[in-house]
Amino acid sequence: MNKFLFIIISSLVICSNALAKKNFSRGYFFALVEDKGSTGFVLRYHNEKNPNKFEIILPKNSPPIISDYHSRYGVLGGSRSKPRKHGGVDFYQEPGEKILAAADGKVYGVKKKDKCVGNQFAIYFGKSPDGTKLYATHMHVGKMHVKKGDLVKRGQHIANAGKLVKTSCGGGMEHLHFHMSKRKGTDSSFWGSWRFLGKPSGWINPHLYWTGGIGKPECFAEGKDYTKGLLTLPVECKK
Repeated sequence: MNKFLFIIISSLVICSNALAKKNFSRGYFFALVEDKGSTGFVLRYHNEKNPNKFEIILPKNSPPIISDYHSRYGVLGGSRSKPRKHGGVDFYQEPGEKILAAADGKVYGVKKKDKCVGNQFAIYFGKSPDGTKLYATHMHVGKMHVKKGDLVKRGQHIANAGKLVKTSCGGGMEHLHFHMSKRKGTDSSFWGSWRFLGKPSGWINPHLYWTGGIGKPECFAEGKDYTKGLLTLPVECKK
């Protein structure tokens, strides 16, 4: 009986491995992005269905999303392992491009050279109109222009996009990982998103809190009035 169970389990493992997707090359990625027009789209590898229950409509000049919230695939199309579903939203940015404050808030955490995700910082954006507390961490960034305790204004240039983080967390492609939770992380010994956001049970979908409505992020526009507790894009849109 034990031998029979071993054969069944081994077969399942082999099948699972066979179905796992490997990363595409960086050259393939850039060709794909160019073919799609470089901006204003959500990249979905392997014909993956939208993991959200609503459409995501990016502004035409927005940096593309290259791995969406709850996607099973990484920024180069490889299968995710732990966790299998993406906890944040990944925007493609060239190194040095501007990262912006998505709303007024306070920086409550900064970590340079995390062992896996590189530079990261976290901001508390207050409560959404429905009362949800909005904590967000920004990972794989380059030069940071904020420090712990700083107050930031919506649209403020708070960091530069980073170069490729050469670890498994970097995914093989430079990008901004924007990740949100309704709770604040409390253990500085944690790494990655757990450091400032805590356990996955508190993680929330950024697409629920855009100023344009659910699934409708907006580029920051100087002088425009925005609803307090909702977010504009954390990346600068092309001009």
